[in-house]
Amino acid sequence: MKINFVLPGNEDVVAGGYKVIYQYANQLINRGNDVTISFLFSPRFDHSNWLRTLKFLGTSLGLVHKNKEQVTWYPLNSSIALEFNVVTSKQLKDADILVATSVETSYFVAKAGASKGRKCYFIQNYETWVAGEDYEDNSFRLGLYNIVIATWLQQLVMKKSGLKPPIVPNFLETDFFNPNTDFRDRGHTVALLNHAEPSKRTAFGLKVLSKLKKEVPDLEVNLFGVWDMPENLPKWIHTFENPRQLTLRDQIYGGSSVYLLPSLLEGWSLTGMEAMVSGAVVVASDIGGVRDYVINNETGLLIKPDDLEAFVSAIKRIFLDDALHERLVREGVKKILGLSIDRSTTKLYDIFKEVGN
Repeated sequence: MKINFVLPGNEDVVAGGYKVIYQYANQLINRGNDVTISFLFSPRFDHSNWLRTLKFLGTSLGLVHKNKEQVTWYPLNSSIALEFNVVTSKQLKDADILVATSVETSYFVAKAGASKGRKCYFIQNYETWVAGEDYEDNSFRLGLYNIVIATWLQQLVMKKSGLKPPIVPNFLETDFFNPNTDFRDRGHTVALLNHAEPSKRTAFGLKVLSKLKKEVPDLEVNLFGVWDMPENLPKWIHTFENPRQLTLRDQIYGGSSVYLLPSLLEGWSLTGMEAMVSGAVVVASDIGGVRDYVINNETGLLIKPDDLEAFVSAIKRIFLDDALHERLVREGVKKILGLSIDRSTTKLYDIFKEVGN
């Protein structure tokens, strides 16, 4: 089967939604399929062919930022065809299945000719920040075959479109993120993602940890991410800017007792899965993007969003209760091991076969 995934512009930086597509691409090509990843020229909201063409000409003249034409941060199978800076749908390869992977690519895919493949929409989040709620909601009604990654997205898309989409749950490749239930030497250490997107709530997370530090004097924090770090951080907050995967696994997740996840919006938090299988207890906002694997008081702790005192109390509870800590680590690892890439790839491929027929 010829499968073409359409992504927004390539900035060649670590991004969870891109990573999921790269993982599926590797799996599908290993199963004997012909896989292409097509990156649009415009990295953000812009489904107008004439405007994209104008920007492309501006790039040629050196007047507009140009996207990267390589992927260096993830080991893609060399047999996967990569097409960069696609301006119009006519440039897409002919395929059996054409897959939109975001709201901005959904409109692009919807306009493609029949030879480009049967059209699917792999929905990873409710991306209202791109161009507003109406634009996002309409993308679910473009006539593409909607596929979602989480239960909350299934409910949302069904409400907006009138059709119930299948769920292909996210997963973790545990050949790298090895299960780790050894938590006893990690001390009072908390990991937190540094992110520029306000909905990730990094600033709020730092407020939680500053309050916690007053009650737990030996608290240490591992702050990590690809974005520039906040200025004037105290010495007890250790920063890891654009860390290598080994550092992420062994020092950040593997060196932390708790992973603080205060986000207000996640399609499906991949960092939470990585932390959980690495033996860090996930203390997260009670939002749809984590509920498929963070089960309150069973595999982690779910807290009312933006409730500072409740977050502080939850982390202290883990620090003080060894039996609870051990149980959450053990059950968390078990939960993640049940979310396999093989099972999800098979489900996605079966959907593609059904749509293609």
